[in-house]
Amino acid sequence: MKAMFRYVLLTALRDRLFAVLALLALCLFVATWILGQASLVEREAASIALAAGSLRTLVVLGLVVFICFHVQRLFDSREIEALLARPMGRGAFVLAYWLAGAAVACLLAVIPVAGLLLLQPPSTGGLLLWSGSLLLECLLVVAMALTISLAMDSAVAATLATLAVYTLGREMGFLLAITSGQAGALQATGAVGWLDILLQGVAALVVRLDLFGQSDWLVNGPDAGFGAYWFVAQGVVYTALLLVVATVDLRKRKF
Repeated sequence: MKAMFRYVLLTALRDRLFAVLALLALCLFVATWILGQASLVEREAASIALAAGSLRTLVVLGLVVFICFHVQRLFDSREIEALLARPMGRGAFVLAYWLAGAAVACLLAVIPVAGLLLLQPPSTGGLLLWSGSLLLECLLVVAMALTISLAMDSAVAATLATLAVYTLGREMGFLLAITSGQAGALQATGAVGWLDILLQGVAALVVRLDLFGQSDWLVNGPDAGFGAYWFVAQGVVYTALLLVVATVDLRKRKF
């Protein structure tokens, strides 16, 4: 397990993942600060919200691309066979890889937090809560990317599928708000809200990522928006579920 942990971290350093994302984050931070200062009202709040959302998306995108292409590289080079030949079960392999990816995620999560500290958000408690939710979201994304990349034979397809699931989770609250706003009109016309029923069913299965990393916490404090227990419960449950699915899928593969 230690060998796997060290191997993934060395690969991230060799691929210059941290350096490239830090450089992109710096450019993105400057751009969002300029856009926020161009706002007519609440310039500081606009800069903080834009920087938080943009930097979080950058970190997630970097994690997804790195995990999906690295797993595919393991299969193409047959390194995964050498790793599984060690006295380590496939469940231990999945757990070790996720822990290594979690370490990479922790290091990458420092980038947006450092950027927000430069902007000095008015709520210190909100920044701590936002940082914790970002870390938990990154751990969930690592498990998601690992599970999907193990199930697919293409790194590009796995990356796109992971980003599609992530985007769906991020936009689920927005979609539910739209259908809820149209509920009155649907009842008035006698139409059946089949779209609302469909979205409610999807929302029950897909993790609500819109509850993670809420900008309200940074501006208005930790009491704004949804509480911490919403994202903590989902992060723990869905991460464990994804790791179980990845283990079952890997055990079905024959090498």
